[in-house]
Amino acid sequence: MMNSVSRVGMVALSIVLSIPVFSGSAQAFDGPASKNSWGCDDSSKRVNFSYHPGDVTTTVYYNNHCDYTVQAAADIKDHNGSLTHDCFSIPAGKKSHIKFQQGASGTFINIDKC
Repeated sequence: MMNSVSRVGMVALSIVLSIPVFSGSAQAFDGPASKNSWGCDDSSKRVNFSYHPGDVTTTVYYNNHCDYTVQAAADIKDHNGSLTHDCFSIPAGKKSHIKFQQGASGTFINIDKC
């Protein structure tokens, strides 16, 4: 039979174990998570993108299943409403990410073909 100290210890341990632990810095998200993809030329393979626009930066995750380098673009609108089409290359077979700096007053719009 457990004594009262053991029961209190078990309750405290169960509370501590139920609290989620987060590592790294906190990241604020403004908009919903988005995805985009398109097919490779003459193939059933695809290049895939996912991103979650943030306040100042947006990280775009990509996975290029194509057998060639794909040109993609980040569409970013600045505080004046001007849209930039920032092109970047994704090597064949590469899975990684790229970070875009849109600034506190900018808006990350979309990933599209360059």
